[in-house]
Amino acid sequence: MLRVVAPAEALPEVTDCAPLRRVRIAFAGDIMCHSPQLRAAQRAAGYDFSALFQYVKPIFEQADLAVANLETTLSQQPPYSGYPLFRSPADLARAAAEAGVDVLMTANNHSLDVGASGLRSTINILDKYQIAHTGTAANADSCPPLIVERGGVRLALLNYTYATNGIPTPDGVAVNRIDTVAMAADIARCADADVRVCFLHWGVEYSRRASAEQHRIREFLNRHGVAVVIGAHPHVVQTAECEADNVVVYSLGNFVSNQSERYTDGGIVAVVDAVETSPDVFEYFLNIIPVWVRRSDYAVVPKNVGDTLRMDASQRAAYDCFMSDVEQLFRKM
Repeated sequence: MLRVVAPAEALPEVTDCAPLRRVRIAFAGDIMCHSPQLRAAQRAAGYDFSALFQYVKPIFEQADLAVANLETTLSQQPPYSGYPLFRSPADLARAAAEAGVDVLMTANNHSLDVGASGLRSTINILDKYQIAHTGTAANADSCPPLIVERGGVRLALLNYTYATNGIPTPDGVAVNRIDTVAMAADIARCADADVRVCFLHWGVEYSRRASAEQHRIREFLNRHGVAVVIGAHPHVVQTAECEADNVVVYSLGNFVSNQSERYTDGGIVAVVDAVETSPDVFEYFLNIIPVWVRRSDYAVVPKNVGDTLRMDASQRAAYDCFMSDVEQLFRKM
């Protein structure tokens, strides 16, 4: 079942009967940090990104696991920079941790923006703030699946990217690439997981329609036992599908960024419920929560909050346009 929902406080229950086990995962899209975002967060004593998460924290708190895509590198020291080579303060990770983000995916086309040192710094900072991660590795030739357990459900999370903007991977570090041979081997390594999730950096930027390649990879993953497929990279929301035995969200869009063109100024949080209906058999439910970025302070605003916030005329027009576009996209499904 797939539903577009507004109130984060009232995500619907998914079954009338008591499940054997169940787990709820909230997936958020691209966490980016353009130069205007750096300026907005700068304070005398450092950087404060808490405004970003203030309205979405309840969504993450309702979930057993909150996952997002980190599309920047992290550093303890300046200089910091936005596009095209992202280097963000460690305070961004601290704010994410305080908001309830449990896992950050790190394999994307900006993973190597600052080379091996930036990749290692990012991983060290995530470890410092106790945010689990997968997709890149600091001292290995590959990055294995991340295994976590919630509510007695064993979850395997895998993460891959189509490329790294032409930057070759230095010796001694790893960035997982979309390679079906390697992916099949990784999936086989987590055969004992109850639910397998693959988070992919894929697709065509700014296209609202999933490509033939995305469909092909999704089918490959389903055949190999991956039930939940989540996508990022296009910077716009793409469609989703939910069957009893699998879920795909082709693109979550931007979680936070400075992008302002139509369709890019927000994204969705995809809330996936995996419910065990008989021993070792899980049924999947998907709720879509549209979120829009208020660029005055870069707060991520879910619809139930945005409908009640005071905004100036230009903000309200942009917000209404984004929410209408998302609702129409999923209404066609």
